Order: sequence, then C-alpha cells, then structure tokens
Amino acid sequence: MSHGYKAMRAVSLMAIAGAALTGTQVAAQSIIAPIVDGQDSDFEIDPITAGAFKISPQIITTARYDSNVLADVDGAEVDDIELVVRPEVRVELGENDFRFTLDGFGQFSRFADFTTENSDTYGADLGAIYSPRQGERFSASAGYARLAEDRGDPEARDLAGPGPRLFDQLLTNINYRRDGGQLLVDVEGEIRELDAVAAIDDDRDFTTYSGRATLGYRVSGPLYATATGFVSARDFVLPGTAIDPDRDATTYGARVGLRFVDSERIRGRVGIGVFQFDPEDARLDSRTGLSVDASISLLLDRRAAVIVDAFRGDVATFRTGAQARTDTRAAVTAQVEMRHNFYGRAGMRFRDTEFVGTGISEQTYGPTLAVEYLANRNLSFIAGVNYSERISDDITEEFERFRVDLTARIRF
Repeated sequence: MSHGYKAMRAVSLMAIAGAALTGTQVAAQSIIAPIVDGQDSDFEIDPITAGAFKISPQIITTARYDSNVLADVDGAEVDDIELVVRPEVRVELGENDFRFTLDGFGQFSRFADFTTENSDTYGADLGAIYSPRQGERFSASAGYARLAEDRGDPEARDLAGPGPRLFDQLLTNINYRRDGGQLLVDVEGEIRELDAVAAIDDDRDFTTYSGRATLGYRVSGPLYATATGFVSARDFVLPGTAIDPDRDATTYGARVGLRFVDSERIRGRVGIGVFQFDPEDARLDSRTGLSVDASISLLLDRRAAVIVDAFRGDVATFRTGAQARTDTRAAVTAQVEMRHNFYGRAGMRFRDTEFVGTGISEQTYGPTLAVEYLANRNLSFIAGVNYSERISDDITEEFERFRVDLTARIRF
C-alpha cells in the first residue's frame, strides 16, 4: 500500500458496513475478533462449489442509532436510525500455489427520517496469487468501488441537503514478497484513481501512483530488521490557476524498523523514518516530517490479543487555504474469545489532523466496544457502541457522536 493508505486497513465494528471491500471477512468465523478466531469445527462452513469454483456468500444487516448524523457542532445535532444491508461474496479458483479470487459487495443504506443521507455503494476486486514455493508470493489485483464518505471525516461535506459525497475508485496493485530465509524482500506498486461523482466536486479528483520496497535481514528467529523506501505521486485532474495553486505533489521517504514473520506470539511490523513533501507549484512550500507505519498484534494467549496500529504522514487535502495536510493516527484494540462462540472487542482510537498553512489542527478520539455471539455456523449477532469527539481550532468543526449497532450476519 502507498504511504497514505496503510492505516486505513484497520477495521472497526462501525466500519463493518462501510469498508470498501471485506472479502477476507467472509471466511472468518468472527468479524470483530478474527485474530483470536478459534476456528471451531462446529462453526466452520464449507463454500458452495460450482465446478472448480468455491463460492462464499454472506449478508450483513445492521440497524444503527446515530446521535449526530451530520457530525454537527453542539446544539445542531440531528439523530436518526439507519438500516444497512450489505451482501458480500468471495469466489475462489485454484489451489494454494496458484489461485484467483473475486470479491464483491453491495451496500444499501437507508435512514428513517434523514433520507437525503441514503446511499448505495458497491464494488468488485479481482486478484491473482502465485506461490512457487513456501515463503515466496507474487500477487496482483484490480478493482472498482463506488464509495460514500463518512460525515465524521475531517474534510467531509458539511451541508445536509446534498447528502454525503460519492466517489468512484479504481485500484490496481502488484506485489512481490519473499521471506522465511535470511533475507526478506517486499516490493509493491499501486495506482489509485479517485473520481467524485458530482461535477461540483471535480476539485477532489486525483490519481495516486505509489511504490514501496522493503528489505529485511533476519536478526533472531521470526524477527527481521527492515529498511523501507517509498514514493507517492498525486496527480490532480484540475490544473492550478492564478488564484489556486497546482496541488500535484510527490512524497517520498524512508523508514527503518522491525517485522515479525511466522511468529506465534507477535505479528506485524513497525517502521519509523522521515518523509519529504515536494509540491510542483512554487507557491507551495516543501517540507520534511516524521513518518510512522506500524501494525503489531500481540497474542497474549490463544484467547486474547492486543493490536496496535499507528500512522503518521502526508495525505491529500482539499481544504481552502491549506498547503498540505499531515495526519497522525493511532489505535489500540483488544480482542478476546470469552467462549467458543462468544467474542469481544474493545478499543481506543485517536487522530490528529494538521492543515499546514492554516494554523488549524483537529483531534478526533473515542472508544469502541463490541460483542459477537455465534448462534450456529450460519448465523451470528453483533452488538456494538462507538463514541467519537473532535476538538478543533475551528469551533465549527467540533462535534460529539454516539452510535449503537445491532448486526446480524448470515453466511451461506
């Protein structure tokens, strides 16, 4: 993944109905605690076979109470009930050494009163994986998704009538990875195109071309010392003008860190370094900043795990007057298997957003809590709560938001 998107992989309960593609969740017995998922034979489900194809469909239905649908300031909140229906399917062809996957989803969101917030999103992703030997893998994928913005995002639309912004996303990714020996090699390239559906939002249309290369040396058992170089170039559709500068820019940098491979207790990576932001327009300043990319899972035992995710780096901005934007995100999550069919998840997340050149920064934080009950191999129920609060130098951007989810998941 590119420098600006790594941290987006973390999936909270509130993102079950909002993630772009969640094909990997189709196979998991537990959605909220996949790391400690016990894979109990009583809850395993075999895919539907059609010739050489293995098909795994599911439907996730969520009823949600949202205390602040538009993420408005205190005194202007509007609450509502939202119903989200999300069918998903994964189709697999081939075996472990060479296989194809097709993930697809549709998501249909309807509000009881605030119907302008209704949205329909959908997408599909085709992937291929070739593993000529253990510890070596080539993978490639290409996908399309229609996405709806979250009203709680730092630069989301703040008008009620038009509803949330819709985006069309095209994504192509290729990756080569080799580990298991003395050396680790992990190389990735990606092209991501984001196109706002409404013509009034054409200033948000851009394409990102990114690449990353990681080299590692085994220092002990499953532990590798790593060095990573990355580059990301953003190409906006609209050119600059005499008033508005051209926002095309290149970000590059390097990180050093650690990666755990084939460890029973610790999984993941951590890297710290620097990034350099170089805009093409001479009216914008280049700058150097701290770069962080971390995702570590610690399995305390077979039934409990703690996950730490962190990111800091440059991301795209559309805010008037902002020369650039730096995000710092961190999350700590605990997953636990309380019984063979009862799971829990609790976490705390934090995001600091700095709009460079405006003197405005924002901090958004809050806890999440969820439990999941597996009734049988086909049916499970999830209940979750989510609280978030934003503090900003611009008081019109501050909000508090409380959401409660009741979800049913049916696997076929």
